[in-house]
Amino acid sequence: MWQQSTESFIRVIENSFRYFGEIPQILIPDILKAAVIKADAYDPELNPKLRSFAKHYNCKVLPAKVRRPVHKGKVESAVKYCQDNALKGKSFDSLAQQNEYLRDWEDKVADTRIHGTTQIQVRKAFENVEKEKLQALPPTLFPCFEEGERIV
Repeated sequence: MWQQSTESFIRVIENSFRYFGEIPQILIPDILKAAVIKADAYDPELNPKLRSFAKHYNCKVLPAKVRRPVHKGKVESAVKYCQDNALKGKSFDSLAQQNEYLRDWEDKVADTRIHGTTQIQVRKAFENVEKEKLQALPPTLFPCFEEGERIV
């Protein structure tokens, strides 16, 4: 995504659910305003739209702890891998063009490589280990709604 509005953030997550065909039980987003209104180590305040989204998809949202990258597992490494390999030196005229390029790169390069830590092909690890832990998709997409200030 090229912006971090709540709507964009939610649609990116939803698109990933649709791509994989299933849903994780827990989402661990960074502390960005699109996801978290108030960061707190014990009781973060989630954006209401993200809360509704999680309810629709029957998953929990546990924001990453502030300045604790260990809470996001290997996500940062995956982002760096993509930036250094798929996107380095490239520019795109549109988000659609970039996404099309990345889908092809993922299918032909990222998913076929042998993971450095596990020594297993990435696609096979997903199919044989991770996929069985995911939940089924609901029949409908998350409905759009706008938030606004209440006038009393």
